[in-house]
Amino acid sequence: QGNYYSTCTENMLVENVDVTFSTGMAIGTVPPKNNFNCIKNVTFKNINFNMPFKAIYIKTNPGDSGYGLIKNIVYEDIIITKPLWFSVYIGPQQQKQPDGSGPGCMLYPLDPNCPTEPRVTIKDIVLKNVESTDGLLLPGIIRCNETNPCYDFVFNNVNINGWMSNKGYICENINGISYDSYPEPCF
Repeated sequence: QGNYYSTCTENMLVENVDVTFSTGMAIGTVPPKNNFNCIKNVTFKNINFNMPFKAIYIKTNPGDSGYGLIKNIVYEDIIITKPLWFSVYIGPQQQKQPDGSGPGCMLYPLDPNCPTEPRVTIKDIVLKNVESTDGLLLPGIIRCNETNPCYDFVFNNVNINGWMSNKGYICENINGISYDSYPEPCF
């Protein structure tokens, strides 16, 4: 099955937005496809979140063949107040599809059955000037596949403060650099 209009969503700017009770400025859900599937060159800038379930949210979806790409995604000048779940979530889609398929990672890490997607590459992700306060849970989850790690991530002045922020991120198979960030991401 092919994509009717396009195989790639690209070149978008979302800026100057106030959001309350959202699941975030989300990228995805990107599954692998035989004819390619991607989201690239997207910037979120000057976003204020109030009590989001998630704020920064990049997600893949499983597939049996083909490949996909999430590339050159920027979150800049982001304020997150009282996140209800994670300030940052990058990894497999958390909910199941309406037909019951999909990873269903809603309870990860409490339920460790949450496979990552090896056919979708995630690269060139930048978080710059991100401030999160009064969170309840860990600062975030960043999970990529062992055979296709995420790479070229940059956290620049990303500060997530809350009840469990000192516990750090949950990370798997990610490479990047961090400047002036708390807690330090695990890459």
